[in-house]
Amino acid sequence: MFSSVTDDPHHPVPPRVDDSLARACSTPARTAPSGAPMASSKFNPSARTLLLFAVALVVVTMLVPYGYIVAYPLRLFGTFVHETGHALATVITGGTVSGMHVNLDTSGLTLSRGGASLLISSAGYLGTVALGAALLVAGRRQAWARKVLMVLGVGTLLATAVFGGYGSSMLAVGGFVLGVGLWALGRRRSRTDQPAGALYAGGALATLAALAYLGFSGALLTWTIGLVAAALLLGVAFYAAPWVQHMLVIALGVQLSFDGLHSIRYLIDHTVAARGHSDAVNMAQFTGIPATVWAVLWALVGVAIVVVAFALFWRENKRESFEASIQ
Repeated sequence: MFSSVTDDPHHPVPPRVDDSLARACSTPARTAPSGAPMASSKFNPSARTLLLFAVALVVVTMLVPYGYIVAYPLRLFGTFVHETGHALATVITGGTVSGMHVNLDTSGLTLSRGGASLLISSAGYLGTVALGAALLVAGRRQAWARKVLMVLGVGTLLATAVFGGYGSSMLAVGGFVLGVGLWALGRRRSRTDQPAGALYAGGALATLAALAYLGFSGALLTWTIGLVAAALLLGVAFYAAPWVQHMLVIALGVQLSFDGLHSIRYLIDHTVAARGHSDAVNMAQFTGIPATVWAVLWALVGVAIVVVAFALFWRENKRESFEASIQ
């Protein structure tokens, strides 16, 4: 049994896990649904236009002074995706996850035991890039956007509930479910003029207890990121115009792809300088191959994934544009 910590390359932090934990991995056209606004025929930009706009927006936030402030929420979500990649790889390969945590400085930590160490350590950076590439491929069709956002939103909710925080996150889930259930019963009683104060009070106490548990366990930020992201994704999926849904899928694809590659670049810098712990250092410990080699290898694989995704996106939309021009 051993213990190690990997930090997000932007802000390396020292090891901080209990020896009882085996491993810690971290980061640095369709009819609108009822109530949803219909797409305007006067404004329905092409997929190519949306892609170019998304790329320009992401590049600007990376280059202009204080652009990182605009990108900060997306970077937190990128860390959430990174850590979820570690957690999913652990579970898929037969391991167990003790908790997943995202920090305000965009670093993160996933505590796990068992599983395939090589896949788990690689799943953070490459998982983020792969999800971004998958969203780009899905962004070729506006008709796919709503379903993609629904799947991503539900997946974010599940990752938050199952992995978020330290210890048993299901305690928080139980508290919230109990709170909502008592509140719903109170509403039902109040409609029939029956006393409901005790039910409302019980629901409030259960909710506060769940929030207190998340706060004391250090999971409040992780849960906030997951719940807010899921709410936005599902809200756009159900209530936004189709072109807005399409734009969000493409923008997230570009952001996650670029953020993943950007993080790998920082990883290479910190690995060469031998500063802090990282996923690449974990790989070096498992295999005996230098950490820098792993960081460079991940960078090459990540670039290849993104290039293929952009090529598929551009070629598909070029073919559609040609077919539309000859009709």
